[in-house]
Amino acid sequence: MIRVGIVGREPLERAGIRRVLEADSRIRIVGEASEAEPHIRRTARLDVVVSSHTHTEEALDNLRLPKAAVLRATNVPVSRPAHVVLVDRLSEHTTRVLLHHGARGILLRGNSVRHLPWAVRAAAAGTVALGPVAARFLVDQYVRPGRTADAVAAARGLLEKLSSREREIVHLLADGVSNPDMAETLGISTHTVKDHIRGVYTKLGVDNRVQASRVVWQAHVHAQPQPTSPQAHGSDACGGLQAP
Repeated sequence: MIRVGIVGREPLERAGIRRVLEADSRIRIVGEASEAEPHIRRTARLDVVVSSHTHTEEALDNLRLPKAAVLRATNVPVSRPAHVVLVDRLSEHTTRVLLHHGARGILLRGNSVRHLPWAVRAAAAGTVALGPVAARFLVDQYVRPGRTADAVAAARGLLEKLSSREREIVHLLADGVSNPDMAETLGISTHTVKDHIRGVYTKLGVDNRVQASRVVWQAHVHAQPQPTSPQAHGSDACGGLQAP
C-alpha cells in the first residue's frame, strides 16, 4: 500500500486528486493540506506527496521545505517522501529545475488524471515519473546535438562578471538555499545577502531565482563532441520512457 499526502490550494482540487488516486487499490490517501500548510510531511510514514501548483515557484517552495523542519515538528526522524508535482505550464528549464530540487514526478495539471496513478506508483518505487510534455523536453535534449558553444560561453561570461562572493551566492541560489541559510553558511547578515542577490540579478540581467539558476545551469552544460572529419562516425544511443 502506497501512503500518499495531497497538497493543494483549493479543497475541490484536492478532492479531485483524491478521487483519481483512490480509484487505484494500491494507493491510500492519509493526509491533505493547503498551500499554507506545507507540514503535510509530518504525517507518519508518507511514501509520496502529490502537490498541485499554478506556478513553478510555488512548487519549488514546497520542494525546499527543510527536512529539519519536519524533524523539529515531530521530534522523530522522518524520511523525505517522494514528491510528484502538478503545474500549469512547463518548459525545458523549469522541468530541469524541478528535478534538480528533488521532484520525483512532474505532470501538467491539465492531463494529470490520465497519468497520476502510475506516476505515484513509479515515484514510490524510486524512479522518476515524467508526463509526456516533461519527458519530451528531456528526450529532445538527449537526442539532439548539444547546446552550442556560443550559448555556454555566453552564460560563463555572465558568471565571470560576478565577484567571488556573488558567485557563491548564485550557486547557493541555484541549489535552492534560502536567504537565512545563505547568511548562516557564509557568515554574513541577511541584509548583506539581499544586497548581493540584487547585484547578481543586475550583472546577470535576470529578475528572479529561476532565471539566475538557468544561467548557472547553462554555464555547466557540456556540448556533445562532434565528428572531427567526414570519416568519423558518432554512435547513436536510444532510451525509452514508458508510462505503465
